[in-house]
Amino acid sequence: MAAKGNHRLLQQPRFPLEVWEYIFELATHVPCTLVPELYEKSDRIDDQRSALQAALATKRSLVLVCKRWQYMTMRYLYRIVLVRTGLDLLALDRTFRNYATGNGGCVGTRSPGQWTRRLDITLDLRNECEDLDRCVKHLTYVIKSLPKLEIVSFTVPESLGPEPGSVIMPFRALDALRSSANSLRILHWSGSDFFPQVHQLEELLRDLPNLRVLRCYQLVWANGVIPSSILSSLTTLAVSGWVGRLYHPGEGGLHDACVSLREFIYYEGGPGQLPQEFPIHYGKYLTVVKWYLSFTWHHKELDLLLKSSPNLDRLTISLYSLDTSVDSRLRTLSFPCVSYLGVKLEVLTFEELFRFLTHLRNTVPTLRVFQLVNPPIVARLMGPSKFST
Repeated sequence: MAAKGNHRLLQQPRFPLEVWEYIFELATHVPCTLVPELYEKSDRIDDQRSALQAALATKRSLVLVCKRWQYMTMRYLYRIVLVRTGLDLLALDRTFRNYATGNGGCVGTRSPGQWTRRLDITLDLRNECEDLDRCVKHLTYVIKSLPKLEIVSFTVPESLGPEPGSVIMPFRALDALRSSANSLRILHWSGSDFFPQVHQLEELLRDLPNLRVLRCYQLVWANGVIPSSILSSLTTLAVSGWVGRLYHPGEGGLHDACVSLREFIYYEGGPGQLPQEFPIHYGKYLTVVKWYLSFTWHHKELDLLLKSSPNLDRLTISLYSLDTSVDSRLRTLSFPCVSYLGVKLEVLTFEELFRFLTHLRNTVPTLRVFQLVNPPIVARLMGPSKFST
């Protein structure tokens, strides 16, 4: 009896649930992947996938330790859902259907979809093993099973059909996003395939009252004006092209209270050029501009946007080189008085960099931060050979 009593005294007390949750959070956290931190890093969503996949592997290992850990780590496993194959969709579809009928893996708990805040779709539908109709069916049910989504990202490889943009996102999959209309904050499409019809997208955006960030292949406009119902809550707009609505009267004048837009990101590859009316109407609201188009061919559009943005504080642009002998248009570009300048380059030498920094010091007195935004260029500059005499 004494031995048994001593055994009871030697038993270690259980950790409080809060301690375990803190440990799981530290083990699986990936910075700037959820709101609100992602608001300022929304153009880096596609670059976060490898880190998220590594964290997902850790989460799966934690779930498999024991039943108690499975229950405690459920919210971390499903907080960010990555869909890379049709099998991923099928597994999620079955899981959510089982919970809906009371046959889930954790008896007595609600569907794990309640914990999901971010959904990333990176399906490669060019793979012959992936059936488009079946994937759309499963995707529609999965989205409807995630009622508290805050971030949805679609990155589907191009050229699914005869030409890029030929595969339209079915309406039933797009309409499923209305299940989390009040919670959606970031909606992100990369590429032209599996993108919805522009009028269906416009109708959906009208039903998302709290959307803060939108990246899409193309956006509709009329008379240089984007529907105010879209811009009432939107703070970041990222597009690759524009579709003008013919024979549409537009919305007349703009009211400052209807426009929350502060950041504009422009990508290369979409149809049409930046409408001349856009900077005239919206330039005064912008404090951040990220210009990921070829400076060689679009410098006039960029120049017009910069001249129309008196409140601009942060600017990021894409250049081939900082050598003015290679790109003479650098001589004519007048940088605005910003505090931050980011540059994405193809080639760079230390001599060009120092010459450019001297130019900025003399022409942009407000500049506080200069950043090279593409890591490969920085890695090449920091290589040992770059410091050799």
